[in-house]
Amino acid sequence: MTPLQKSLFHSFNQYRDVAYCNRDIDNAKEIRKAYALHALNHVLKTRDRVLKNNERISKAQKANRDIEEMRDQGFTRPKVLILLPFRNTAVDVVTALIELSGSEQQEHKKRFYDEFNLLEEEEEKADKPMDYQETFNGNIDDHFRLGIKFTRKTMKLYSDFYSADIIIASPLGLRTVIGAEGDRKRDFDFLSSLEVIIMDQTQQFLMQNWDHIDHILEHVNLIPKDAHGCDFSRVKSWYLDGRAKYLRQNLVFADFLTPEINAMFNKHMKNVGGKLKIKQSYEGSMIDAIAQVPQTFVRVEAQSLATADDLRFKYFVEKTLPTLQRSAITQSHTLIFVPSYFDFVRLRNYLEDNKYSCAHICEYTPTPQVSKARSDFFHGRASFVLYTERFHFFRRYNIRGAYHVIFYGLPDHPQFYTEIVNYLALKADASSAEEATFSCSALFSRYDMLKLERIVGTDRARKMCSSGKNLFVFS
Repeated sequence: MTPLQKSLFHSFNQYRDVAYCNRDIDNAKEIRKAYALHALNHVLKTRDRVLKNNERISKAQKANRDIEEMRDQGFTRPKVLILLPFRNTAVDVVTALIELSGSEQQEHKKRFYDEFNLLEEEEEKADKPMDYQETFNGNIDDHFRLGIKFTRKTMKLYSDFYSADIIIASPLGLRTVIGAEGDRKRDFDFLSSLEVIIMDQTQQFLMQNWDHIDHILEHVNLIPKDAHGCDFSRVKSWYLDGRAKYLRQNLVFADFLTPEINAMFNKHMKNVGGKLKIKQSYEGSMIDAIAQVPQTFVRVEAQSLATADDLRFKYFVEKTLPTLQRSAITQSHTLIFVPSYFDFVRLRNYLEDNKYSCAHICEYTPTPQVSKARSDFFHGRASFVLYTERFHFFRRYNIRGAYHVIFYGLPDHPQFYTEIVNYLALKADASSAEEATFSCSALFSRYDMLKLERIVGTDRARKMCSSGKNLFVFS
């Protein structure tokens, strides 16, 4: 084991909840092997205990002796749930489970690799950043679910959920089985006896649909509607009492901490064994910017989180846009980066209603319209372009023609800030006089502390959120 694996496995083995927010490309495989080993360890120890108790019960029955109470099971068999964003990660996890399990035979192994690997030639991604290549290398289908059953010598893939030990799924894949209130066909009893939940690449669930995560966690460790062949005399008492969520271990791995992960940590991670949150201090990603432009940060004063979005919109409409319009230089070639799709719709509607010359690029924009928007912006036919974080996450295009960048809100991914600012450096044919007019500004509130520290650094972020002034310029 590496030092990181030893440290993590020590906490895993004490059955604490762990939120590890320092995951990156370099340590991803170490972490994956550590939690795969823990999942196997838990499943096989549980199975051995049940088999030994079965043997004791059988002997007692043959000898016509009274059987002592043995509570060693849950309502249903699945004990471990592993949530992953894409099929390519599922391939890595299943491969690690095969290697670590020492199983002599893996049923349906070929079918698994045929379905979860890409058969066709992959699109060339050499011009993309390393994090993009790591995330989108291979099959990036986000709708899958897989049951895995372990016997003494065999690992059976594609097992029915109610006879599986480990379930590997994407949030979307599991959500479609759970269904919603009022659906005719829905099933979540197989989640009733989970003892370990593992989430890997958790920050990527934000780029998919975080609501799926909340929905899944709301349906874990509930009393099942049907018996499913359960022997209630052997069900652990805390399942019968409805207290299983307090003995469930939750392991969360992410590249960085977000308010959503914090909320999950506080609301759903209730392990009586304790919980551990690990996050680092940051120097700031803005130091990696190639474009030599002054970077201005403006703090929008919000008294509560509920009013922050409205105040940001009001500031942008009343202060930022008029400032852009007053200058012949800044009223064109301006890229506006918007992290949230809801804010994107709000801004798009306002700009269209007020006849601004604006192009739009979001995650729902068809490819031909994306090409047209990029062309219009580059050639100056559109003065502004609205550009969302989710589109940038999935496509990672270079948007040429930007002289000015405005961050309506800060991105969750710190490297995105640097990549967007570096769009200014793509204007290779710009004169030195034009380069002198390039600008970059960002709006933030004190509720954006987690995002801000990843961009400007932890120490600077604390000062910027507590300072008496609202304007901060870095060059």
